[in-house]
Amino acid sequence: MKDKNDNLKIEKNTRTAPQNGPIFYDIHCHAMNLSHPCMLAFVNRCVRALREITLNELMRSINSLTRIKIIKELFEMVGSYKEAKNLLAVMENDSGGVFLLMEDCLCGKYGFTPPLLKTETGLKIGETTYSKAVLTPLIMDFDGDNGRGGSLNSGSYYNQPARKPVTEQIIDLFNGINKYNAKSELSFFEIYPFLGINTRNFTPKKLEAILEQYFDGYKPSRAALAAASAKFDGEVKKLGANSFAGIKVYPPLGFDPWPEDDPRELSKVEMLYSACEAKHIPITAHCNDEGFATCTIAEAEKFTSPARWEKALKHYPQLKLNLAHFGRKSDAAFSEWSNKICSLIYKYENVYTDLSFNGFDPAYYAGLKIFLNKLPRKMADIVPQRILFGSDFMMSLLKIESYSKYLSYFSQTPHLDETTKNDLCSLNPAKFLFE
Repeated sequence: MKDKNDNLKIEKNTRTAPQNGPIFYDIHCHAMNLSHPCMLAFVNRCVRALREITLNELMRSINSLTRIKIIKELFEMVGSYKEAKNLLAVMENDSGGVFLLMEDCLCGKYGFTPPLLKTETGLKIGETTYSKAVLTPLIMDFDGDNGRGGSLNSGSYYNQPARKPVTEQIIDLFNGINKYNAKSELSFFEIYPFLGINTRNFTPKKLEAILEQYFDGYKPSRAALAAASAKFDGEVKKLGANSFAGIKVYPPLGFDPWPEDDPRELSKVEMLYSACEAKHIPITAHCNDEGFATCTIAEAEKFTSPARWEKALKHYPQLKLNLAHFGRKSDAAFSEWSNKICSLIYKYENVYTDLSFNGFDPAYYAGLKIFLNKLPRKMADIVPQRILFGSDFMMSLLKIESYSKYLSYFSQTPHLDETTKNDLCSLNPAKFLFE
């Protein structure tokens, strides 16, 4: 059996990327393997949704993507076998293997030419060359059923519920960071994860303990994160402040940003927001109508809408919040959710959004330029300063073949000038993480 600390025993390579220069940020990515998601819960959700739609209802609502989107998604998955196979090939790796694969991809190992990352210079995006890249892989809290049709109600012969404790992801991810740091020839990435939290999966006492362990003494600085990242020895209990750069919440897994009809749950959510606001801990929240969901379609729509954050922000106006994916919906890259996000950005000084997943299509950036140009004048100067670059790697592989291609579309787009590109991938995310 492989020792859990094997990754620590690998001798460090000595060749490194250039150290001086601007920093590139991929503010939204993942390093999951196939053991992390609760696949059975997702399948049950799909089956349940199909059962809810009768043929007559389908015919009456054929133009309603809200009602038929699950069918559309299933057909797209079948029709995207090549992309799905590519995703699975990545998820077969451990987390350290994923980071090494991403770096190798940028260096041109898998055939993408010209390589975006060169040993002697760095990563070229547009006309700017970046000497380092900061990745913030987002852990997702897949644990718990919460009465929402997960593995507890599987109906299978082996009906013992499969637990997906977030602690196992934490161990896998930090072992992966150690493996990357030991084996990478360039050491181009600095890797600072976000901790996945679904308050429904914790008692108030346990949630308080988690916030105390990982964020008591938290300092929003790159130096503090770098100092903590090298300390993991396989014992998760020894991880402390600055092990994580922020917190990830994922409404389609049943997290309600403001559960006002459930006082017990609301008290836990308030505990989370209070700690984050006081210590300037950034939160990234899934904010499009697709993705991995285990709650009902109606719940996912309700919880994921940016409007659901309005009361939370009213009570915690300094909360540092990234509403991810810029509110993309399955029928439109820019939707009423996108407009709502802009209004929240305008009203609250610490609200951001990111472009993760959206950039799989180079035409997206043309649409982004048009959308920003149509903003009311009062928002036009503010919103672009709160937009963050993100790839949503590895999930973006469902739409695009490689990490390099995703970054190249951003690098080469003529619809964003050089200043804007640098703002999105360097200045804005540094502010989100560290100010």
